[in-house]
Amino acid sequence: MSSLATPRPSAGIARWAALGGVPYVVLFVIGTILIFGNSPDSSGAPAKIIDWYSKSSHRTTMNIGWALGALGVFFFFWFLSALRQTVRRLEGDDGFLTALVAIGGTVYGTLTLASLALEVGIRTMSDDTYHHQVYPGIIHAADDAGWVIHASGGAGLGAMIIAASLAGLRAGAIPRWAGWLSVVVGIISLFLIVFFPWFVVAIWILVVSIGMFIRAGRASAAAPA
Repeated sequence: MSSLATPRPSAGIARWAALGGVPYVVLFVIGTILIFGNSPDSSGAPAKIIDWYSKSSHRTTMNIGWALGALGVFFFFWFLSALRQTVRRLEGDDGFLTALVAIGGTVYGTLTLASLALEVGIRTMSDDTYHHQVYPGIIHAADDAGWVIHASGGAGLGAMIIAASLAGLRAGAIPRWAGWLSVVVGIISLFLIVFFPWFVVAIWILVVSIGMFIRAGRASAAAPA
């Protein structure tokens, strides 16, 4: 019984979870392209919008994009857990920054899922309407709402990045220039309304994700010694 009650180390899981930032970025980019890439501007001519969204192949492509984007957020949550664990280890006091990382990342991930679901659910709603009817005005509203919902997640993303950066600076785990540059990335992420900052954040996530993975590997290799 005592052997069953002994907790198993989760270092291996945490290490691979840290790498979750990579599939998140890749899948989110591919998903976004499939959802928005070839679709007409929702503020364009209604006839063009109706013609495009009436094609089942286009709706299928968007649904695949939604699935890939949502899967990407799934991996983001694994990355977030590994980041939280790293910050907790660096912080070593009351866990204030650790909590901010977890809350901020969860807020961003949740709003991103809501944004993707709203966009694709309404864009493909002609699957469930009488005679597969398309409503250009509703699609335009969904675009605006989905955009703003995702942009609102920038508040959580900024909190996550800034908190993690401050933890690294305080612990001396990263060079000061890198730490303050990371803080700037967190501030930039507050302006997701123009979307471009997401690509800056994506680079940050890739660097941190791969960095945590490599460091965890070195730590586990040094542990036996």
